Amino acid sequence: MKTLGILLLLLLTAPVLRAQPHASSVSTTTDRITVTVHPGVELLTIVQLLAGKYPPPNQSGYAKATEAYFTPFANHPAVQLARRLPKVYTDLPELGYCFDNFPAVRLHYPAQTNWYTLNGQDTIQAYLRLCQRFAADSHFWSFYQQHQADYAAWAQPVHARLVREGLVAKLDSFYRFRAPAAHWTILLDPLNSWGAHAIMASALNPSAADQVVYTVGFFNRESTEASVPSFSLGAEASRLVWHEGSHIYTHAVQQQHHAAIMQLAYLFNQADAGMQRNNITDWAHCFDENLVRGIVIALFRQHQPPKEARKQAAQELVGDFQYAGDIADVITTKYLGQPTAPNFAQFFPEILAYLAQKYPTVDSTLR
Repeated sequence: MKTLGILLLLLLTAPVLRAQPHASSVSTTTDRITVTVHPGVELLTIVQLLAGKYPPPNQSGYAKATEAYFTPFANHPAVQLARRLPKVYTDLPELGYCFDNFPAVRLHYPAQTNWYTLNGQDTIQAYLRLCQRFAADSHFWSFYQQHQADYAAWAQPVHARLVREGLVAKLDSFYRFRAPAAHWTILLDPLNSWGAHAIMASALNPSAADQVVYTVGFFNRESTEASVPSFSLGAEASRLVWHEGSHIYTHAVQQQHHAAIMQLAYLFNQADAGMQRNNITDWAHCFDENLVRGIVIALFRQHQPPKEARKQAAQELVGDFQYAGDIADVITTKYLGQPTAPNFAQFFPEILAYLAQKYPTVDSTLR
């Protein structure tokens, strides 16, 4: 992952409309932020919905139009294969980033992805080819083009809030990276009723190598068929941006220090009810979640009122992310408290050293 840069706040200009380099989609963007509905992700979401392998969307005029347009293709070979995939989860549509160059859809096979591990490389690549065929057979691009004005209208308030609150700028500032290389892409997911997640886009398509990507759905469970999807991010905007962004910002440094991280594996208890509830089955995943949640607590301490920071720390403890508070403490005192300290990648080993010092042996009261 390329290093990230100087404060976004210094770079922002008035929003304009521009297509993403790897997907011909209308989006609200600046030099560093793009808010859009990605055609590849939307394509795979629709296939998965038709297969009955995706949570039903919250009601909206868009969801109704999608169902009416694509239901005739419910038995398309791509949909049939989606029904037979051994391991299908809600974030499978992230493979839509393998497609670009719409409407003449081009497919890029990732060198490696967990979806290969879960379903087999040949199966996933066959699925992607069939989804490419689905796009042609269903005239997907025609549907997508019909909703361009909707996508742009949904994007504008999300982009405006990110600029107004400087959430990305604050995240960049936290990591103290030097070069302004990365671009933030917020994917609006109008058929997603379940949540937000980060996408390691650079691992799926080289054309997205400079992008920090995460998706956010339409979460109004009281909506009706007349409702218009909205993506204001709500009161959780800070947590969402900082949490999901940190998954991507820290990915490379965690890989670099993987061996040192695994030396702390004694801190993990797979049988713990909290880990089972959070679907965490190994220490690497456990550490990753505690790390980003600790970073979010530290950012709340830096940019939010003390009460909100305390609430965020308590929320992580209740959620059984028991090391997040410790990570926040060492970041607050030894990193944020030292404005001339090195960037986060250089500081990272101190987090591991702090955990090793505080918990030198397995303590059952912590597990």
